[in-house]
Amino acid sequence: MTSDEFFKKNKNKFDIIFLDGLHTYEQTIKDINNAAKCVQDDGVILVHDCLPKKIWNQIVPRLYGHWNGDVWKAIVEARTYNNIQTFTCIADHGLGMILKRKNNNILNIKNKDFKNLKFSDYYKNHKDFMNPITYEQLKTIILN
Repeated sequence: MTSDEFFKKNKNKFDIIFLDGLHTYEQTIKDINNAAKCVQDDGVILVHDCLPKKIWNQIVPRLYGHWNGDVWKAIVEARTYNNIQTFTCIADHGLGMILKRKNNNILNIKNKDFKNLKFSDYYKNHKDFMNPITYEQLKTIILN
């Protein structure tokens, strides 16, 4: 079933949810918002493919080779939420780490038209947008 169908039917709460689906901003942000309702307090939502290395890795629809899609835009939007704390672990092709707890590092961004963000915005604002962390930093964050 689709993730939309799953979240509509689901009545359970989870400690961890892994999202690696359609690879588009629109579906990923829906999945993040739905997962945030289904994850326990202090639970974790993992989002795959958040750090495209080249412009063609994030173009929708997919052109060729490895495809991240524009998942990164959903991470940028999630960083503006109060009720979840969002990081991107520098691993694989970028692993979004969303913790269901108060966000003490909210991204303040003027352009709230997340769907229409450009790769040049991502490139210029990478550290602010994605809040990148190493695996070692991740272990510290999760344990706090």
